[in-house]
Amino acid sequence: MKSVQTAIVFDQGNLAESEGWATTYRICSGVIQKMVNPPGADRFRIRARTRKRDSHGEETSQWNRNGVSPIKSQFFVGMANANWKTEHSLSLDSYLRMNRNLQPLLTYPDRQPLSEGLHSSVGDFDFAYETDSGFRTVVEWETGNISSSHRSLNKMCLALMAGLTDAGVLIVPSKILYPHLTDRIGNWQELCPYLAFWQAVGMTTLKRGLLGITVVEHDELVTDDSIPYIQQGVDGRSAEGRAKIEGQ
Repeated sequence: MKSVQTAIVFDQGNLAESEGWATTYRICSGVIQKMVNPPGADRFRIRARTRKRDSHGEETSQWNRNGVSPIKSQFFVGMANANWKTEHSLSLDSYLRMNRNLQPLLTYPDRQPLSEGLHSSVGDFDFAYETDSGFRTVVEWETGNISSSHRSLNKMCLALMAGLTDAGVLIVPSKILYPHLTDRIGNWQELCPYLAFWQAVGMTTLKRGLLGITVVEHDELVTDDSIPYIQQGVDGRSAEGRAKIEGQ
């Protein structure tokens, strides 16, 4: 598989020039470059989407596409072998308690302070790594829908604001790869309109921190049945897509 580009959304503190970032980027991109399909191949080949056919052989509005969970699983193994922590948990409890800039929330119409406590868990990060020099990076590989990509980037921004990491990277499919994967999976194209928002967050709230989006793509697109579709998962967008088909 190839890394098409890594877009730096914001870089407060010129961290992209640091040895810590260079080390983590080299490891992460190296894992991506070693990913192959089918297993045992020398590059990442993927079958192009095709229209599904009904019982009469007529094309339907649904597509045969590739699943995404096995792709992440391969990346997961590579990152674990490179000594990255997996399913890394970060708590924002102390940050939220000490953050004096968080204005008290009022209820409406009585305008009274909100009495219930605020939930502070943002969930685990897929991967985390700290270099010998102490440079910390968290990485998320996108296998959910586009809203999951937004949540991942927001989660990284919070971790950066809380000083829990120095860099965060989201990995998403390119515009070319995206159509051949599970419908509406997070992707670079649909994130682009919101980049100004995350830039504003970084530039107005941080003195130090880097947020990046790495865009990945297959090495070869196969238009025949020489390789099978990558198996789809049993939850999320995959399950929803199957439900649509079964309901036709």
